[in-house]
Amino acid sequence: MSYAHPTRGNTRKPFGFNRNLLPIPAEYYHEQGLKLFGGGEWKNAICPFHDDTKPSLRVRLDTGGYRCMVCGAHGGDVLAFHMKRHSLRFIEAAKALDAWEVER
Repeated sequence: MSYAHPTRGNTRKPFGFNRNLLPIPAEYYHEQGLKLFGGGEWKNAICPFHDDTKPSLRVRLDTGGYRCMVCGAHGGDVLAFHMKRHSLRFIEAAKALDAWEVER
């Protein structure tokens, strides 16, 4: 079975997910209302995925990765966070974050 390739056999601009278009993690998490604090590679925040009173969410500002030490929510970048927080599928979340290029 052969699959269509977005750039093979045509001169159109490729389409699909472009990781380089994801927002900068520090800005994204700030826009999402997370108050990040702490030093080092991982910052702390109140977890939005459960009823949290003490900061249990850890966020990396270089990759956007996150992990909650209480409820176990985790992901490798802001796209994964956006998918979980807003109950979106991959393509929907990529489009919401303007990281989905459309064919032109």
